[in-house]
Amino acid sequence: MALPLHPSPSMKQRLTFGAVLAGLCIVLALATVALTGCSLAKTLDIVNPSYSIRDIRPRVDIALPLSSSSIDLDFTIAVNNPNRVGLKLDQIDFNLFINDQRILDGVSRQRINIPANGHGDVRLSTRFGYQQVRTLFTEIADLIRGDRARYEIRGNAWYDTPVGRLKFPVTVYSTGNSDNRR
Repeated sequence: MALPLHPSPSMKQRLTFGAVLAGLCIVLALATVALTGCSLAKTLDIVNPSYSIRDIRPRVDIALPLSSSSIDLDFTIAVNNPNRVGLKLDQIDFNLFINDQRILDGVSRQRINIPANGHGDVRLSTRFGYQQVRTLFTEIADLIRGDRARYEIRGNAWYDTPVGRLKFPVTVYSTGNSDNRR
């Protein structure tokens, strides 16, 4: 049996009715998924982990000519997860301040799994070029000696969670040999 080239009016009505029903099913499915996601987020109640500086290691690389010299600072940041679910730290973007002066910006894309009610360490690495070292010599020398230099890391941490990707603020600071952390 050959299909007609032009559908009859009743066939058009059935096709239109079928398309409307399919559209309604898609809308209902999306609404169900959205409502389930919202209730899951409320049930999990994911909060910002706490952060502290566990370690800081300066490395001086003196080269000739001096303009090729640099100082690397490696920070180990402890992340304590108070949540009932594990979190995957995807990225930290940060600014480094020494004695309240913004020194540089950085990004760590080190992926860390932090268990529920557990902790993990993330490493942030920074490099000061020769020009930065010259203009901030006193602050950097104090930091390396562990004297009165105050250093601070501010930024955002991005986590992959069961309810999607979440962004939380990070602020960690320390002064001299006695650490203060937020």
